[in-house]
Order: sequence, then structure tokens, then C-alpha cells
Amino acid sequence: MTEIHSEMYEKKAQVIECRESGTMTFRSDDVDEARDIGSKLYYPHEVRVLGDEHKFQMRMTAATFGPVTLGRLDYSTEVEIYTNELKDAYQVNIPMRGELATGSGRARTVATPHHAAVYRCDQRTVLRGWASPYPTPVLALKIDRRALEDQLAARLGITVVNPIIFDVDLDLDTVVGRQWLSLVEGLSHQLDSPEALALHPIVAAPMAECLMSGLLVAAEHDYRGRLYAPKPALPGLVRLAIDYMEAHAQEPMTVAQVARHVGVSVRALQLGFQTSLGTTPMRQLKLIRLQHARKELLNADPYAVGVTEIARRWGFLHVGRFAGEYKAAFGSSPSEDLRTVPFR
Repeated sequence: MTEIHSEMYEKKAQVIECRESGTMTFRSDDVDEARDIGSKLYYPHEVRVLGDEHKFQMRMTAATFGPVTLGRLDYSTEVEIYTNELKDAYQVNIPMRGELATGSGRARTVATPHHAAVYRCDQRTVLRGWASPYPTPVLALKIDRRALEDQLAARLGITVVNPIIFDVDLDLDTVVGRQWLSLVEGLSHQLDSPEALALHPIVAAPMAECLMSGLLVAAEHDYRGRLYAPKPALPGLVRLAIDYMEAHAQEPMTVAQVARHVGVSVRALQLGFQTSLGTTPMRQLKLIRLQHARKELLNADPYAVGVTEIARRWGFLHVGRFAGEYKAAFGSSPSEDLRTVPFR
């Protein structure tokens, strides 16, 4: 947010308010400037004025907490906005009043206060609205792709490589839809507060996680059925074996060693893993080590540590092979994850 503030502050056509809480308010009468503001906060996009150009004004109040950006966006006249593929994020738009004709890829819907629009990361988007003579602000929620997919993966105990295929229409009149909307609206009210609790560092991370989990439960997508399906409990010996692998993932380990720890034969251990997880103990160990390596890569300072060092720390001595297995598991290369995520 600081970068946006420093770049935009010099433009006199625009009124900017930056609260101590981290919330920022933008207002501009210039179409190009409005487009630049929205592109920096959300995604590169084009804005076409369909209504009276002399009445054009964009107003937005927004804040970022963790992997989530929440904004209240309004235009004073009818506009059409379109983007290319969002790529690194998913988006949800909820009109507070009125309607928003919109779409993600080929799918189309009319978003209202009762039906949100959900935009996939791998599709182009279009939205057309703000034709009403009365203010019709839209709650615009941007969620980092990696964070949402990791959230889903953690809930299901799987690896999510491909984009989540969301239905464009999200019914907000269902029980879970109303509950999730209440959470979003409650956060939006805090955008006007000088001391927004949701933006406090201690609260921001769990709040963002709650928003993401709620969306995954409320919206229709290709994994939703699995979220609602009862998760079978792992057999005790498999659970004990996985706990042992997690605790000793950086140490040399054999199947026989794990079997001895849980008190069964190697054959019984292998059968337990195949029956309950569809894999072998050693493949599971490799996945555990890959997950640990990824966590370290995502949080490492690229100027202080390299891929090779992290790979070897987790038992991967052949860096090229490690890179291939890593990309197959997570959809990105180790060097990309080390470079593209800012050090915190």
C-alpha cells in the first residue's frame, strides 16, 4: 500500500486519505487515473465509460490484510471494465445495491446483493454497471491464488496444482452464503474506522483464513463436494507412522525404521498406506519433505539462502530431480517460489 500511496500522492486531480489502520481512500475524476489506481490494487484492466463522461468519478476505499484485499468501489456513471486472465488471484464482487452484469470466461451472471460474482484466476473478466442514479458501491474481494489453493489443500489433505474451477454465481441467500456475507460486510464497515481491528497484525492472518475457508464452503467449485464429504479416519498405525515421519523428516529414514517405530512389519505398514492413502510410506515421506521445503522456500530471504541449500536440508541431493518433483507437486518451480514471494 505504501508504494501506491507514494506514486499517487503527487497527482492533484485525486483526493487521497491514508488512515493509520492501513485503509486508503481514492477519488478521481480522470478515467486513466482511475484505471491506474484499480490496476495497482487489483489487476491490470481497461475502463470504458458508457454513461455521461462529464459526470465520471471513481471512488474507492480499500485495505489489504494478508493475502486478501477488500475494497468498496463506486463509479458515478455507467462503466464497463474488463481484464485478461487474473492469473495470481481469485476475485469476488458483491453489489451493495443494484445490479452488476458480469462474467468470468464464457460464464455470465447478474450480481446483486443476493448473488455475488466469483471470478476464476484462469479466465478473463468483464463487468458492467453503475447505471443507477443512486450510488451503487460494490464490495470487491481479491484473494491471492496461492493462499486460497493452499487453504483448500490443507482442508482436504491433498496437493492442489490446477486452478479451482468456481461457478461464477454465488448464492448469498443460503445459510452459509448469508453467514459468509455477514463476515465480508462486517469487515467492510471497518474500512471506515481509524482503528480497524481486522487490520491489526495479530488479527489479520486468522481473519483472512476465515474469509478464504468461508468462500470455499459457500461457493460452488470442483472441490466443494469433497469438503462436505466425511473424511475417513486414518488407521492408527498409519497416523503414528506419518507423525513419526513429520517429526524426523530431516533425518535419514527407512521403511523398516518406521515399521519398527509403530510396531508392525514392513509389509503391514506398506499395506496400511496403500489401503488408506493409495501410496507407499516412502512416497509419503517424500511429499512431507517437499512440503517442508516449500514452506521454507516461501518464507526464505533469496539473498541469504539458495534452492540447493534448502533442498539438501530436506534430503534432496539431486537438485534437478528435486525441481522436477517440486513442480509436479505444487505447479511452480523452487526458484520461482523463492524469488516471487517477498521476504517477511
